[in-house]
Amino acid sequence: MKANPPRHISAFEARSLVLFASLALGGAASSMAQPVREPAARSAAATPRTAAAVKAEQAAFERADRNQDGQLSATEAQSLPVIASRLTELDADGNGSLSREEFSRGAQQ
Repeated sequence: MKANPPRHISAFEARSLVLFASLALGGAASSMAQPVREPAARSAAATPRTAAAVKAEQAAFERADRNQDGQLSATEAQSLPVIASRLTELDADGNGSLSREEFSRGAQQ
């Protein structure tokens, strides 16, 4: 069997090969470097909020806040059964009512 002489690779071919290899390896490495996201039940950041969702959330808060004091009391929260059932869990400051921020965090979960 006759040995083939070594093939000469031009500079263009060498650069093309290096570029292709780095693109292939870089793509594989970047896909592996993506952060692991928590399930939606654990992290509100996992679910991006649309402007329509924020608007609907604000409208629900305003409808439930009958006395317009910016807080949802336990009585006012009864009009939103899901929120009412979790009132003590969502009430971060423990004052017995939900602020807009507490309501928003609860609505995202």
